[in-house]
Amino acid sequence: MTVEAVRTFLTALNECWQQGDLAAIADFYHPDVVLLPPDMGAPIRGREAVVGSYRDFLDAATLKQFEITRLDVFPFDGAGTLMAHLSFDIAYSLDGDDYVEKGLEVYTLAERDSEMKILWRHQAVLDSRLEEKA
Repeated sequence: MTVEAVRTFLTALNECWQQGDLAAIADFYHPDVVLLPPDMGAPIRGREAVVGSYRDFLDAATLKQFEITRLDVFPFDGAGTLMAHLSFDIAYSLDGDDYVEKGLEVYTLAERDSEMKILWRHQAVLDSRLEEKA
């Protein structure tokens, strides 16, 4: 599992959810994945529940823009496991309001049966503001 392979993997994941390809999103996650949501609510456990969290967002919000602004990968030599930090900017509409946010996603990834899978993910909103209406 190379650093470049992880970059390609996470970029592809983000392209899938932006296109609403929920079936493809499932392939990125380990069956027992844990996701810590940005509101620090209860952990979301399991691949189907994680895919459901994407579905919930896409059903409720209208995505206006998403951009990866930085992606750092931290391998652990010989362990087959690594961490990745993905910084992003996002703009979306939800319940009649337009939001602009900066965030950070932290991933733990591992190779299982020659396939890369996400084991753990946490998303943090670093800055959130409402866009002013014209």
